[in-house]
Amino acid sequence: MLNPAAFVSLNEWTNRTFALPVVVFFPTSRCNSRCVSCEWWRASGDGDLTLPEIGRLAAELPELRTRIVLFSGGEPLLRPEVFAIAALFRREGLQLHLHTSGVLLDRMAAKVAEHFSRVIVSLDSHDEDGYRQIRGVAALHALERGVARLRALAPRLPVSARSTLHRLNFRDLPRIIEHARAMALDSISFLAADVGSTAFGRTGAAAAGPLALTREEIVEFADVVERTIVEREDDFAGGFVVESPAKLRRLPQYYAALAGLAPFPSNQCNAPYMSVVIEADGAVRPCFFHDAVGTIRHDSLRAVVDGNLRAFRAALEMSESPVCERCVCSMKTGWRSAPWR
Repeated sequence: MLNPAAFVSLNEWTNRTFALPVVVFFPTSRCNSRCVSCEWWRASGDGDLTLPEIGRLAAELPELRTRIVLFSGGEPLLRPEVFAIAALFRREGLQLHLHTSGVLLDRMAAKVAEHFSRVIVSLDSHDEDGYRQIRGVAALHALERGVARLRALAPRLPVSARSTLHRLNFRDLPRIIEHARAMALDSISFLAADVGSTAFGRTGAAAAGPLALTREEIVEFADVVERTIVEREDDFAGGFVVESPAKLRRLPQYYAALAGLAPFPSNQCNAPYMSVVIEADGAVRPCFFHDAVGTIRHDSLRAVVDGNLRAFRAALEMSESPVCERCVCSMKTGWRSAPWR
């Protein structure tokens, strides 16, 4: 069987879908955090896919050569049937990853360890006050207990962190890395805050004001990044910080572009050729940030991929797309860089 990277290359060369190695799936649109960069907390979950609908989706994925289903959202662990949903995918031989706030991880750690082969938690602050200001709830200690519980139950399970840096926490970059180390996480990665798309439960683009940096803060952020690269050299060299120094430097560059002071950093991405995002109501997006191209409530995923997604990819000029230009999470999957490794 061909390596999934080879299938992704075939997808790009032909604009057909020979394999869809990764599916990002939102079990629910609900969330128990109130993050400043997200609006999922406004959702009721009333339109979430039913278990039979999710079962039909899961049954389609082996034929699409899917390897990994990443549970995201919304907060996946907030859905009461989340582990029954996980079982539907595992029954099809799929590997499951979980992206969670970690607020409910302590009480659900045993089930999480049973169903998921990788866990990513959100870590946007090194202290409780900062966590509450950014995520709307005082739950850093709950996250810490959850990670510790998961570590005790499944010490070999990879557990990493994702952190979104913006005006409220960019100065804390080195302290967030240090805190991730103290929590015995395997790694941490960093993103800028998306303010240009309808992702994350928004009905429109996010207001840049609370998240964007001023000219003076952009200069300060660049200095924080440079000092962190020097002072935590071992964390970069050993891969604890997932981003290379060059990629981390893109974060202040992104905020400089938002302020109109520089062009956006160039992006290389093939996400629409190796994955799709399926939201809780069945909407299918080519990636987190582009608008939906169909829904599995009306069509099979194969029909959406072969029809609407193919048409989207044929019309997409990444160098001219404002969504791609402002993307904070571009993913270029190849032989040496792939989420299934």
